[in-house]
Amino acid sequence: MGKKITETKCSCKACGNVWYYGKDEELSNLGDRLQNIGSEMSNIGKNMMCCTGCLPALFIPEKQQTAVKDLNSCPKCHSKAVAKEKVVHEV
Repeated sequence: MGKKITETKCSCKACGNVWYYGKDEELSNLGDRLQNIGSEMSNIGKNMMCCTGCLPALFIPEKQQTAVKDLNSCPKCHSKAVAKEKVVHEV
């Protein structure tokens, strides 16, 4: 018996595009989203320090956001009308 790989098959109901993503991509996407939340919180803290008149806070660089791929929308037409199903492949 071989190794099994589980993927998510996505079908766009608007344009008919079909694409797949696996657990690795899903975990990477979650990590990027959490990193963006941390960056946003850091930027909010910096902005709050500036509002109180803290001059050195002006020199703290803004944290950049990471581009995160939306796994719930079609990469072609960006529609959110997506049907998902788990697919298991034997290798």
